Amino acid sequence: MINILKMTETEVSREKFTNKFEYFLTSLSYAVGLGNVWRFPYLCYSNGGGSFFIPYLLSLALIGFSFFVLESSMGQYSSEGPMTVWKISPMFKGIGVAMFVMNTYVGIYYNIIVAWAIYFIYATFTALPGVPWSTCDNEWNTADCHLLKQDDNYPNRTLKSPSDEFFHNKVLNMSNGIENMVTLNYPLVICLAIAWLLMFLSISRGVKGLGKVAYFTAIFPYIMITILLGRGASLDGALDGIKYYVTPEWEKLANIKVWSQAASQIFFSLSICMGGVITLSSYNPFKNNFLRDSLTIAVCNSLTRFAIFSVIGFMAKDLNKNIDEVADQGVGLAFIVYPSALSMLPVAPLWSCLFFLMILILGFGSEMTLIEAIVMTIVDQWPHKLRHRKVWVLACVCVVMFLAGLFMCTSAGIYILQLMDSYCVPYSALFIAFFEVMTIAWVFGMNKYLERMKEMLGSYPFPKQYWKYMYQYFCPIVIAVLLILQFVYKLPTTYGNYEYPVYSEVIGWLLCVSSIIFIPGIALYQILYKMFAEKLSFKLAVKTLIEPTSVWSKSVESNGFSNGHEKSDQVMSI
Repeated sequence: MINILKMTETEVSREKFTNKFEYFLTSLSYAVGLGNVWRFPYLCYSNGGGSFFIPYLLSLALIGFSFFVLESSMGQYSSEGPMTVWKISPMFKGIGVAMFVMNTYVGIYYNIIVAWAIYFIYATFTALPGVPWSTCDNEWNTADCHLLKQDDNYPNRTLKSPSDEFFHNKVLNMSNGIENMVTLNYPLVICLAIAWLLMFLSISRGVKGLGKVAYFTAIFPYIMITILLGRGASLDGALDGIKYYVTPEWEKLANIKVWSQAASQIFFSLSICMGGVITLSSYNPFKNNFLRDSLTIAVCNSLTRFAIFSVIGFMAKDLNKNIDEVADQGVGLAFIVYPSALSMLPVAPLWSCLFFLMILILGFGSEMTLIEAIVMTIVDQWPHKLRHRKVWVLACVCVVMFLAGLFMCTSAGIYILQLMDSYCVPYSALFIAFFEVMTIAWVFGMNKYLERMKEMLGSYPFPKQYWKYMYQYFCPIVIAVLLILQFVYKLPTTYGNYEYPVYSEVIGWLLCVSSIIFIPGIALYQILYKMFAEKLSFKLAVKTLIEPTSVWSKSVESNGFSNGHEKSDQVMSI
């Protein structure tokens, strides 16, 4: 435990991106994830379309952008990862540990979704010239399977589409509850192994390799989104989907739940408070303009959603349903609703391959940074011993997380994934965000932090008072309110019509607590250690632990070089 908490001082050289564009692409690839495909569209439709879009954009501009700037500046100034960056106030190193634990949970179940995309691509090729979820005469179909066309009239609500049965019966081999794991789904295990092998190969060359892969993982999804948007816009009903997306139901803006869900979604959309932003920015030159990069990434991240809405509008028109009835919750939107719409198009296998390749790349791009953040958190703890053995650390991380993911390759896998997605991030990210901004603004001091920003940017971020009051008052108050609202509007976890048993909800809360408990836990441990091992009073122990160390303890020297950055890097940036 002492080794975990020790603040390692190191002069070991840190990798850097080859150029600024690679940092931008990697950050964009990290921020633009799978949530853009299913979580945002569902929340948008369930909260009145444009009624959700308005508070979402406001939250993006005020909360999302602010936190992205904060975390980018932290990593860039210190050249430290999510755990060791808390040399800014050692007592709160538990924030970094909480990020590490939450990241690990997300990394485990995120790659399962990548494995599903690989499975769908394989299934598409093996079913040519059609797609396997276009008919009801397959071995995995049941008597409830029906082709739901607009002229059908089925009052029985138990009827299921072919894409629904393909996903649940064939891909997942889903059981009737979380307690019934039954057996491993070996084709899915193989797809998960492929996903982790690709992950290892992509990151094994270090940051420079990560930057090169980002040329594909960041640019390719935008090409696919443009193609799908162009094809989707030509479909009957597509404009209805986009119109619903941008047309607000003004009365819903009076619902506090709409504002709460819009603000909470920002943490998923930009992947903030998870350690990835700090990790990537730590590879930047000291004088990089993180303010401009953060704004560009935030704007680009919001331009990835229109393709989904156009196709949902087409499907609603074809099924003669309201748009909000078609927008299913969670993974169902990406793996049931959208494949069903694709099966109705001419040359369905082509559009299916393009869509699931986009899903694969979106998930892969975000997962790479998640794993890089996990690996560098470990390496930064013992840099002299592990930095030159980083590839072995990466291999161990991939193997361990692959083995942990096997639980989600069982018949109860979808229930486990839904439980983790419901508890591992929504509450933990908000707790982390609150302590993060409070530590910077009130413990370290906002005036001192603005001085650090000035050292990197050459001037204070404009307007100076805006940033000061945002971090000192607005962000902490909003995050605290969001936390309260999350508990107020918390509903029992469900998947479709299945309600989770009480014990599984308890497990979900334990997963949530298992990350954030490190924030007060490590602070208390360090205080007690100081008091008893170094014979300090409680007040003196706390004072010692909240004082910054290393690069945070003083400004950049007159020669322009920072403790956390090597001279050669500064010369290159100039």
